[in-house]
Amino acid sequence: MSGIKVAVQRPTEAGRLYPRYDRETDILVLESPKIRDWVYGVDVDGRIVFDLDRQKVLANCDLHVGMSRWARDLEMEWPAGTRPGDIAFSEEAVAQKSFHLPLQVRSDRSARYIRIAIGETAPDELIALSGCCIALLAEDELVGFLVQGSPDDPS
Repeated sequence: MSGIKVAVQRPTEAGRLYPRYDRETDILVLESPKIRDWVYGVDVDGRIVFDLDRQKVLANCDLHVGMSRWARDLEMEWPAGTRPGDIAFSEEAVAQKSFHLPLQVRSDRSARYIRIAIGETAPDELIALSGCCIALLAEDELVGFLVQGSPDDPS
């Protein structure tokens, strides 16, 4: 398996993810407000870690690439009208657990908009995990995220 296979499910409160930048640990966190057990874990070279609930729905994501290492060359406008949904990881992705894929993090100069690219495939579908977090998919693979600056962002 080369990429992280996922399926889009109907949106639920559990699948909503909201960004928070933890300056103490230098980690961007995408977290669900619904507290539940994180039964499964999947990562990309330990640099981005996905925590999944019992249904394999993405419940939390930690980006272990500090803000000082983000390319500050992103120019974009936030996409409007993106379809909401939850992202559930496939059995194969959960079984593999760890992926070796290129990871690139880019933001605008003020880190208001952040694009996390996983792998090298361009997305063909955008799924709103909240009003400030969008999953980027290419067919049935997770290829990244768009994040609109978190309230803890120092910019």
